Amino acid sequence: MTRRRGRVAILGGGMAGLSAAWRLSEPGWRDRFESITVYQRGWRLGGKGASSRGPHGRIEEHGLHVWLGCYDNAFALLRECYAELDRPTTDPDCPIQTWEQAFGPSQHLGIADRFGADWLVWPGEFAPTSGLPGEPDSTGREFTAVDFVRRALGLVRDFAASLDGDDDTAEWLDVVRYGVTAVLAALATPGVPQSITTDPLNRALEAVRAALDYENRPAHRRVWLFLSLETATARGIIADNLVTDPRGFRAINDEDFCAWILRHGAHPDVLDFPLIRGLYDMVFGYQDGDFDRPAFAAGVALLLTGIALFQYRGAFFWKMTAGMGDVVIAPLYQALRRRGVRFEFFHRVDALHLDDRRQAIEAVTVGRQAHLADGVDEYQPLVRVGGLPVFPDRPLADQLAAPVADDLESHFGVRADVETRVLRRGVDFDHVVLAASLGMVELISGELIADSPQWREMCTHIRTVATQAFQLWLRPEESELGWTLPGVTTSGYVSPFDTWASMPQTLWAEQWPDPGTPRTVGYFCGALAAPWPPPTAPDAYVAACRQAVFDAAVDYLDNHVGLYLPGAVTEGGFAWDLLVGADGRVGADALATQHVSVNIDPSDRYVQSVPGSDRYRLRSDESGYDNLVLAGDWTDSGFNAGCIEAAVASGLQAANALLGRGHRYRIRGFYLP
Repeated sequence: MTRRRGRVAILGGGMAGLSAAWRLSEPGWRDRFESITVYQRGWRLGGKGASSRGPHGRIEEHGLHVWLGCYDNAFALLRECYAELDRPTTDPDCPIQTWEQAFGPSQHLGIADRFGADWLVWPGEFAPTSGLPGEPDSTGREFTAVDFVRRALGLVRDFAASLDGDDDTAEWLDVVRYGVTAVLAALATPGVPQSITTDPLNRALEAVRAALDYENRPAHRRVWLFLSLETATARGIIADNLVTDPRGFRAINDEDFCAWILRHGAHPDVLDFPLIRGLYDMVFGYQDGDFDRPAFAAGVALLLTGIALFQYRGAFFWKMTAGMGDVVIAPLYQALRRRGVRFEFFHRVDALHLDDRRQAIEAVTVGRQAHLADGVDEYQPLVRVGGLPVFPDRPLADQLAAPVADDLESHFGVRADVETRVLRRGVDFDHVVLAASLGMVELISGELIADSPQWREMCTHIRTVATQAFQLWLRPEESELGWTLPGVTTSGYVSPFDTWASMPQTLWAEQWPDPGTPRTVGYFCGALAAPWPPPTAPDAYVAACRQAVFDAAVDYLDNHVGLYLPGAVTEGGFAWDLLVGADGRVGADALATQHVSVNIDPSDRYVQSVPGSDRYRLRSDESGYDNLVLAGDWTDSGFNAGCIEAAVASGLQAANALLGRGHRYRIRGFYLP
């Protein structure tokens, strides 16, 4: 008798779900599974990483998507995908043939530095390193807590060396270098790390602080705060025994990072150091979007900082040359389809149901949002813009039996389902990969939350936050507007749009008519104070959040964007006439002609790493139910921060669980204890 192969249902087509599908569908997969099906609400894939094309083929993102050079799992998967697609053979006219054409290295980082009442831009550049992210021979495990201390102190020494030309500080910085060298020598001595004393370095730092013109010279202030931050970090790793604690950095995850560095001797002014503000901005680390309540678990902060600074390959940042939906999600969709993975678009997951014994998922209720047209067996979501396969900004009507609303991706949209479909165990699936975002997990897993204390604690303690973003297309070059560092990414600026990225490398992929072609495009984003659950009726909640985002964006452009683009500001505020497509409109009316993303949908809310929450994350193989595995950046993947790398690692771990493999099988990264 032939053993019946299992059917896999993947609920959610974001990066975690696609990564699970990728590993599950590797060669020979039909020997184990009868089918692999991804169920996705609406007409696009990608989740928070989705993008589409608007007027003139302009790229419209949920927010700012920049990959770090340390995203080893994500880049490895993407490189496998492009190699398998083999576009030079299968799609020679596509303008992006390889992953190297999909991503470009970016070394420039700008930090907004507040000095008194004034703001300055502190430009930085990360030196390129050897190799490329996602190399086949990399494990990502060549790094330890001891390495972190060495590298942190090495940064202090290198920073001191870079200031040798400053006669005011040269003598004192020699003392700092001496102190750092002494600690590094102790670290190299077997058995010494737990008893290292940093007193010589502390005394050296105090001497430097006394010598600097701290109150009047921004450069001197940065010197001191940088030295104070790095030495407090090294001191904390040693004092808290993170070098030997089997929990690694997790041992301090109940404490906020700022509180932790203060406890280990950082000067209080470090809390306003632009690198600290930039770190919190990068992870939207503010409870409920309140910028007066920063919250970022110390262990995750150390881990993310260490990996980002010390393990990047090639470049610190890698920027997409088109939309994320174009260069990441669409190629993955194409490759998975060729492997035989099926995609059911217009299927909104509404509820998971347990069996009578409460041991497994018995059924999944799905709202079917549209019927396909006669003769259409499977919805084909991609169109071509300039030869590049991309997702459009609305459903493709010629493939549907009847017109549908454009808000099918919104939890707050009108529900006009064509039917309620119930997927049943043994008929439609045998195994379930829950790859929805955490905000949706809370809504569709009511039976599991009621049944399991672990699920209740997870949904109670792991927090999410809404975000906001907008994109501007301007006619002049950046240099004409006063900015001379192309392709930079900045952070640490005024809330709520604290992060800005120069993205001119994407303009080639859009199709703007002459005259009026934009030469500058900027992406702006930040956290949004939008409570969950909504305190008012859905329509009022959406309208209020949208109004708040537009008001904040207009205020930012009128009063703050001049730090970066002084040529875009006049005495009366922002020069709205520079926008492509504004057509004489100003203020919110002009902004409405650009792209504004109000990310309040539960599926769009960003997963945070607040202190004390890490212990409540469930691993991919810890759902507690026989036929259910978990995938998403909200799981305990080891890299427990909201980012692409965490989503990919979790998806791969979910696949490992279904395949009967170890949790760490072919997972890159030293961060798994």
